[in-house]
Amino acid sequence: MVMIDRFTRHTITGLLAGLMLSGCASGGGAWNSDSGIRASDPHLVGSRDLNYDHLIVPGVRIGPVWLGGRVSDAVQHLGEPDHVSRSTFRGRPYNADEVYYSYRDECITFVWIDTGVTPTVETGWRGIMVTCDKWSTVDGLHVGMPVSDVISRLGPYCDHNTGNGSVMVETKQGIWVAAPDRNSAVTAIYVMPKESTWQGCTN
Repeated sequence: MVMIDRFTRHTITGLLAGLMLSGCASGGGAWNSDSGIRASDPHLVGSRDLNYDHLIVPGVRIGPVWLGGRVSDAVQHLGEPDHVSRSTFRGRPYNADEVYYSYRDECITFVWIDTGVTPTVETGWRGIMVTCDKWSTVDGLHVGMPVSDVISRLGPYCDHNTGNGSVMVETKQGIWVAAPDRNSAVTAIYVMPKESTWQGCTN
């Protein structure tokens, strides 16, 4: 588990949705919004293993995609990604490409770092994101629920508006939700690292 101050959380969450869903460029590298899968990237081997659930476990996983889990394991279940994006930004702490695997039918996106012999799903603040209601927590939280219903199930949370005016709700437990505004339905759910201490909404 990790500690993070509220200012840093705001900075990260302000970038999350844009990086997941659109392209950009920045100094020290570039964002390629349709890079395609490379020969060296993890690929499906043989047939897909369809034996997986659609459970969202805060701070841990969404279905077959685990924070820190092997990318090859996720791909073996989900198959070849429908869309691949790649960030080549360099600068602390980024010393390797970030690769975004997206799956249209399963409406799930995750990020892995292109380094090492066995790439793993990123365990920092990119998270695992889903954008449809086929995924849910054990108590039924899912995309499409009104924000007011979601927060009634979350326990302690912090909420704020991102740069484009949308609402992001964060929790210590490692589940964050996004919506266009406070009166809208949730459009994305993220599984993020759990925080070792909860500093509330004042930091």
